[in-house]
Amino acid sequence: MDLSSTIHLFGELLGAAISELESPALFEAEEHIRALAKARRAGEAAAANQLAAEVAALAPDAARAIAAAFTLYFDLVNLAEEDSRVQALRLREREQYPEPISGSIAEAITSLKQRGVTANQLSALLHDLKIELVLTAHPTEAKRRTILSKLQRITETLRVLQVTDPLPREREAILASLRTEVTALWLTDRARTARLTVTDEVRTGLYFIEAIFWDALPRIYADLDAALKTHYPDLSVPPHWLTLASWIGGDRDGNPNVTAAVTAETLRLHRGLAVERHRAALHDLARRFSVSARRVPLPPGLQQWLESRRPLPQHVAYLETRYAAEPYRLILSLLATDLEAASKGDMTAHLLESTPHTARVKTSDFSLPLESIADHMPRNLASTRLQTTRYQLDIFGLHTARLDLREDASRLTSALGEILRALNLDVNFAEKAPHARTVTLTRLLSQPRPNLAAHAGVTPETAETWALFQLIARVQSVYGHELLGPFIVSMTHSPADVLTVLLLARWAGCDECLHIVPLFETLDDLEAAPRILADLFSLDVYRLHLARCAAGQIVMIGYSDSNKDGGYLAANWALYQAQENIARLCHKFGIRLTLFHGRGGTVARGGGPANRAIRAQPPGTLQGRFRLTEQGETIASNYANPELAHRHLEQIVNAVLLASAPNEQSPNVSARWRETMTRMSASARTAYRALVYETPGFVDYWRAATPIDEIGRLQIGSRPTSRRAGDLQITHIRAIPWVFSWMQSRFNLPGWYGLGTALNDRSMQPAQREMYAGWPFFRALLDNAEMSLLKADLGIATLYSDLVPDRALAAGIFDRIRAEYDRAIEAVLAVTGHTELMEADPVIQRSVQLRNPYVDPLNYIQVEMLRRLRALPKPDSPAAESVRDVLVLTINGISAGLRNTG
Repeated sequence: MDLSSTIHLFGELLGAAISELESPALFEAEEHIRALAKARRAGEAAAANQLAAEVAALAPDAARAIAAAFTLYFDLVNLAEEDSRVQALRLREREQYPEPISGSIAEAITSLKQRGVTANQLSALLHDLKIELVLTAHPTEAKRRTILSKLQRITETLRVLQVTDPLPREREAILASLRTEVTALWLTDRARTARLTVTDEVRTGLYFIEAIFWDALPRIYADLDAALKTHYPDLSVPPHWLTLASWIGGDRDGNPNVTAAVTAETLRLHRGLAVERHRAALHDLARRFSVSARRVPLPPGLQQWLESRRPLPQHVAYLETRYAAEPYRLILSLLATDLEAASKGDMTAHLLESTPHTARVKTSDFSLPLESIADHMPRNLASTRLQTTRYQLDIFGLHTARLDLREDASRLTSALGEILRALNLDVNFAEKAPHARTVTLTRLLSQPRPNLAAHAGVTPETAETWALFQLIARVQSVYGHELLGPFIVSMTHSPADVLTVLLLARWAGCDECLHIVPLFETLDDLEAAPRILADLFSLDVYRLHLARCAAGQIVMIGYSDSNKDGGYLAANWALYQAQENIARLCHKFGIRLTLFHGRGGTVARGGGPANRAIRAQPPGTLQGRFRLTEQGETIASNYANPELAHRHLEQIVNAVLLASAPNEQSPNVSARWRETMTRMSASARTAYRALVYETPGFVDYWRAATPIDEIGRLQIGSRPTSRRAGDLQITHIRAIPWVFSWMQSRFNLPGWYGLGTALNDRSMQPAQREMYAGWPFFRALLDNAEMSLLKADLGIATLYSDLVPDRALAAGIFDRIRAEYDRAIEAVLAVTGHTELMEADPVIQRSVQLRNPYVDPLNYIQVEMLRRLRALPKPDSPAAESVRDVLVLTINGISAGLRNTG
């Protein structure tokens, strides 16, 4: 079936479910609202008022059902579009065979070979190759795990229908299965009944790892192996080159729900998944490797390994008798039982209570025997399931994903200040200027560790911070270093912020090989980053620490807060220059750099096609090392479909390999282009800050014209909306709900505001056109802005602006936004040479245009629910909760329809 037929099928199934389970009248009401939305889009003058009147007349139950219908429809449309993409990819691969398709790993390796990259050059690149995807959870993650699993089953069923040629009775059975799943989806509550806990978010992340990444990453390893065998047969796939990490359960920044106990439980869940999946794989291999010792004799190394295990413990002694003639099967079975033994016991208690723990097993305990088995097996046996299991052990270890830790610099400073005051080492450390704190920290790092109480500090906050460092030490002692990723310091403003972590870690006994990552987020911090790092690298105590961390220095740059601080264009230019300057500085100090990109889902937060973004990075900043966050809903959108997950991953690897190649043709970024960018950036930043930070009443407008207040009350994330409880000032609001609120209300303001003013200077247009044609960074900047402008809809945004009580304020601010929006579209089209937004990507353009008539009713319903909610005298009454139920559905539906949250 083509895309249209699949969408039509899903529409029929959903319509039948609504008519049967609710009523034909409700289905007719939903269809009438949809028809009015389409008529409004077609320009019928009376349709907008009729649509608003129909929505205003809906009873709460009817509003909830109609919102649910549109929301579920978008879930199904998204699956249909994903299936269509998969079919297109399969067709392209079939038509191009044996040539590799664009964006694949095979294409990257083929291209490197054709460019004349030698085996030695590629070997050096592979030696340094390190790509790590970091999963994060955010307040805008909208779907329950239950919903995700049902959608996954529909995807699998649809795939059977598409890729097989079913008999009529088989087709009927497939359609019956789809009906069952759509019915179950309709009857399942989309909203959570209680606020999401951190461990709920951890389990959702692990759901994706188990369902998708566990098989997708080994497939990527196999792709690289196959490409190397074709073009560079003497080279092999390096170990640990593509891995996972996670912030979920380790990100404490502004989230009081992430405690040491929660982090310990997260590590237990991570390890539990890895152990169970590896155990099952080894059992499966044992059944497959029923190889007779007479046909393939056991090599001396494995014979010695087996002898070292004898006599076998009583509970596994029977295996030796059962598999006496099948020693490979015996070895694999014993490895599986080793994992089973390692999973016993309460890991959380071991970590928190310092109880004895002897089940210290290492990945090498399993990988080395498997390597020996592979070396002595026929190639056909060694290259299938056995190789996949070896890849999985290499990728996921016994920890599934490294757990990063993150905390705000000010919280760390406060905790250390309290400890130093209690020890009478420095009574006013936290109040000192950054340079003075650096002097104190340098001195303390050069002195012996003081005697510290088991529970340092007198406030709960300090005790909790110290408990985290004690937990890190315990994890390293019991399980080694592979469970934990780096320690990220949010809002790093000076070297003292990094040294504070180093001192706390040293006093806790966990500083060895602890990677401390400064996170530069605001425009001022991005500009100051090279100076901060230079001061840090000049300190002997920190250089000595780096020398013990063979991986060098990781530096994280934040795309979200920089955008909130200065707007889209200024943030992107600041990020580009920061990367150049940081890379230049690390080269000067002889320090190997890994840039960690804190990207989000929307364009305003660094979103957009990953391969395009990677190729647009400043030349020389990758060097084969790339770390990025996969945030919130992007995990679901990029990885829910296994085939599209593979495509997304291979495009990332393709781009990193090509951008890191020794003879990569870098664009010649002239001084004229840089001057133009600097001028445009300053102009855009001034326009953005004039609106957002300098307009009297803007915060009141934002809070009334978007659902930000209601978002903060909804049960869609464990993390508070603001860094300070109850404070919704723009400087303290998190960038994610900031973007989320503007996206829901269809302004999409953070993704484009200031761009029209910046591009509108006609004297710069010749240079702008040159930059668009010859500079990947600027081209990606404008292409992504086109997406933001296309998804924005100021006609719908007017409805939200009408919610603002102060009509004069609303009119003044909305007129400014409208004028800048019009300028931005006109200027972007003039520079790109396009006649319409997203003209260069007609598939996405058509998708957005087709979705709009179905998103619009959800916006109308959301506006009506906001109006009703704000008119209620008691915000916690049953009537208010009933309205919020509908709001949750509209938030889910608009997110699904626009394929973005925050």
